[in-house]
Amino acid sequence: MQPRLWSLTLGNFAIGTGVMIVPGMLNELSADLAIAPARVGMLISAFAMTICITGPFLASWTSAIDRRKLLVASLLLYAVMHLVAAFAPGYGTLLVARMVTAIGAAIFTAQAAATAGLMVPPETRGKAIGLVFLGWSIAAVVGTPMGAYLGAHIGWRPTMALVGLLAALFAAGVWKQIPSGLFIAPMDRAAWKALFANTPLLLAISVTAIQALGMFTVFSYMALLLKDFIGATPTVISLLFLCFGATGVTGNVIGARVMDRVGPVRVGVAAMDCMLTAIVLWPLTRGSLPITVVVILIWGLGCFAVNGAQQARLVSMAPQLASASVSMNSSAIYLGQATGAFIGGLIVSTQGTANLSFYGALPMAAGIAVSLFAANLSKRKHLAEVACKC
Repeated sequence: MQPRLWSLTLGNFAIGTGVMIVPGMLNELSADLAIAPARVGMLISAFAMTICITGPFLASWTSAIDRRKLLVASLLLYAVMHLVAAFAPGYGTLLVARMVTAIGAAIFTAQAAATAGLMVPPETRGKAIGLVFLGWSIAAVVGTPMGAYLGAHIGWRPTMALVGLLAALFAAGVWKQIPSGLFIAPMDRAAWKALFANTPLLLAISVTAIQALGMFTVFSYMALLLKDFIGATPTVISLLFLCFGATGVTGNVIGARVMDRVGPVRVGVAAMDCMLTAIVLWPLTRGSLPITVVVILIWGLGCFAVNGAQQARLVSMAPQLASASVSMNSSAIYLGQATGAFIGGLIVSTQGTANLSFYGALPMAAGIAVSLFAANLSKRKHLAEVACKC
């Protein structure tokens, strides 16, 4: 695997850290800004919805730009807006800053995967994309615990500024390691028309949104859940997020290693099985730190492996539509995140945290079912096309 791909991995680490620190700092943001936890959840939802809406348009409008310049510019925007957020005078300014920050994430997340695909042979594309998304798993190891720990000990503003500095540093790495002259195929009207005519591909993309909905309905309020269920202190919360991220890295590495051998569909379903198991078992964690640790570890094992599997799945299903499908998939991730954070906020505001996991389990189970259905439909479509050619 090309060492240059690590600059994209680190770029995704900066992006993922900026996303994941907000759930980790939920309690601190709520207290410092004197707002309800559900309004902090809106920071997550607004960020994610901005990416969901702008992602496909940005991918289309920027298709003629050199990948190195585009990736560096998106990271620099991400860096600057984190610094703006650090000095935000109130909730309204912070909300707007997070939405503008999301534009950088919308570009980088999708185009880092597409760029990795341009830099390696087709037979190693799945492993390369998995490596790039390893940055998100590392962000789960460092980002969320960092948000929980530093947010409690030095404040959320310096923590935001630190993410901005990391993004600027890794932008320099991308500029140095990614070659110039890399371009993706233009996303013209014909490509989008072909994408929306491909039912199995659309169903596969919908899996990303559905499972993310289940995930973030609960995870967006994890810091509050841990405080309510086991009376966790900020230090304990940060350590539990660290456990979550550690198995996230493990799951992503395992998924990347076996992706080209067993196929991305199996990797994705196995990852969702882990998350569903953890969400279903969550009510058992009340009052028990050991059970909480076990459930967190199981959950983390599948959380980020599913993203790399989904990206590789879409590229393998229709390589000629990869630019459009990867962009749509990135939007689907954030659509699920935005919707999950919003629904979770409504539940927390009206019912508290007691039954939150139930509302996360239903879409996660649906995601597994749709994934298997899409795989079966794609297989039947492929066999029909082969038969027609004969």
